[in-house]
Amino acid sequence: MTHEDFYNRVSSLQVPKALTLETYLLSLLKLVEQKKFEQLTADLFLQLLEEALTSEPAAFDPEWLKIKKAPVQSEKLNGFDYAVAIIRFQISELRKMKGKQLEDPFRYDGIDSETGNRWYNFDPAGNLECGARCCVDANNNESELEGLEWGFLGELLEMGRIYE
Repeated sequence: MTHEDFYNRVSSLQVPKALTLETYLLSLLKLVEQKKFEQLTADLFLQLLEEALTSEPAAFDPEWLKIKKAPVQSEKLNGFDYAVAIIRFQISELRKMKGKQLEDPFRYDGIDSETGNRWYNFDPAGNLECGARCCVDANNNESELEGLEWGFLGELLEMGRIYE
């Protein structure tokens, strides 16, 4: 599968209009945690993104509200833990912005959360599409999506948050 193929598959996901990014991320978190020990393939990755559109969300943990900065992937934080940390970070940020920055009619021009993190995309379709577009733009469109690992999920979601 090329990066362009991946983008096309992500862009074609049928996102329910009423689905919030927070609820989507909670659902994705639950699914990802269930698949922790499985070998990540492009098909499984896309399956998780799609199933999260309709699956039961995980419970919100108020401890996540203490998260102030986006996690950084490092040797101390493996790919799976990085992906989970990014999902929790974004859920926390969205929860903090409810009734505040998320009500800004110009939010899609970019807003800063109360913790100073920049956001451009606030719905599942926009976040996923922009994240996938960033993958294409950062690579040769026809290059193969190889060596897929869990950290890619964190990168996809973070690029979706900040890519215009």
